[in-house]
Amino acid sequence: MKAFISYSHKDSNYLERLKVHLAQMKRDEVITEWTDEEIHAGGSLSNIISDALNSSELFLALLSPDYIASNYCYNKEFETAQRMQEDGKIIIVPIIVEPCDWQRTPFGNLKAIPKDGKPISEYTNQNVAFLNVVDELRRLTQKISPPSSVIAEQPQTKENLRRNYKVKRYFSEVDSFNFKEESYEAIKTYFHSSISELNSVENLQSRFTNEGKGFFTCLISNRANNQSSFLTVQVGGDGQRHFGDLSYSFSDQVTTNSIQMGKVFRIDNDDYDQFWSKNSQGFNFSSQSNIRLTAHQVAEEIWNEFISEVGVSVD
Repeated sequence: MKAFISYSHKDSNYLERLKVHLAQMKRDEVITEWTDEEIHAGGSLSNIISDALNSSELFLALLSPDYIASNYCYNKEFETAQRMQEDGKIIIVPIIVEPCDWQRTPFGNLKAIPKDGKPISEYTNQNVAFLNVVDELRRLTQKISPPSSVIAEQPQTKENLRRNYKVKRYFSEVDSFNFKEESYEAIKTYFHSSISELNSVENLQSRFTNEGKGFFTCLISNRANNQSSFLTVQVGGDGQRHFGDLSYSFSDQVTTNSIQMGKVFRIDNDDYDQFWSKNSQGFNFSSQSNIRLTAHQVAEEIWNEFISEVGVSVD
């Protein structure tokens, strides 16, 4: 099965790691991949890429902010793949390599990998993420690759066109616990990185002041206007689900009494995916009115509000 890999050249490091992890699938003659690295000097880019895409059965998109911002990747390669998908000629597989706004693009209607659309960059060991990608691709190729004799006997009809399928699933308490734990670690990592970045800015100081099981507290000071603020982020325990699964407050206290309305997130899910939701009206959650958020988006929202407390914003 031929896979066309669409990627931003700024993400070439992820492409190289993916090719390494696909080695056994290629050795087993399950998959072959094509990238624009196959184009030799002097070749016509548009024609060669178009021919390669039209002859492929899988469209693997390495999604990142750079990919979505790329006119060629998004507006040409992806839009061509969408038309092919509508005709049953190709299957589009989003592979999330960096946190980005992919869920608000047409990619958001498709099942993304690694598991739950968690970006590869957020894995402590990225080999674990790539292994999950390879496992999913193996399962996919097994489903859509019938024996050659069957292919010869069956003409291409509406009944055997290749399509992208989303499988409904049930999310257990264990799934929710794992999702909350992984999200919390991703949010904490985001804050460690952001605090390190902030400390390189003149007149700004920030640090972790307390960190324990399921919570952390930060302090930020702006010496230019003499303003300071604490922030505590904490995950809710099993007996505190009515307070949400994750909350934050501009306080150095780790108690339910410090939880503020409108600063609470809850794990939600549809028939296919888990995600975070926030209700600015308080603790009365309604999934129909909430926006789907990733852990990265939750962290970014909290961070931006935190720095605004001391008169700082991000361009």
